[in-house]
Amino acid sequence: MKQPKLSDLVIDRKGTQRMRAEAAKTRKVKITINIDQDSLEALRELAGESGASYQKLLNQVLREGLKKRDSAEARLDRIERELEQLKRKRVA
Repeated sequence: MKQPKLSDLVIDRKGTQRMRAEAAKTRKVKITINIDQDSLEALRELAGESGASYQKLLNQVLREGLKKRDSAEARLDRIERELEQLKRKRVA
């Protein structure tokens, strides 16, 4: 395959700006993590079945897990408030 000449390359500044703007909207951050091999294999298998990339699937799994955590904490806070109200009623 013939190598392109640097003088033939054209910089698409508007296209680059558009790509950067789109990337900024997604608010995605590139990170490096350590993950168990079996977890990664299971994630990749699920991704293969669904047709999504394993990275998108991992993001979805993390998001759902955090949502459940937030939901559980909110429920616990509500139960604690109700318990305090019951204690006050009992004392009164």
